[in-house]
Amino acid sequence: MGQPLRLDNHIDFPTLDASEMAALIKQFAPASDADALKLLRANFAASPLSMRVAALDMMIRGRWRGLSQ
Repeated sequence: MGQPLRLDNHIDFPTLDASEMAALIKQFAPASDADALKLLRANFAASPLSMRVAALDMMIRGRWRGLSQ
């Protein structure tokens, strides 16, 4: 398998909240929830798991649609 898509190979964004994380991952248009979780894990490794799960939840429930597009 190839490497996961990353926003930047040298920068982690540990200070973002879940809605900002969801908005950034939205740029990749993940095909499934599993793909979204992989992107969250790859791009926000320093963020707590609970924050990544909250971002995934926002994406699944559609609460991130109002964010910048």
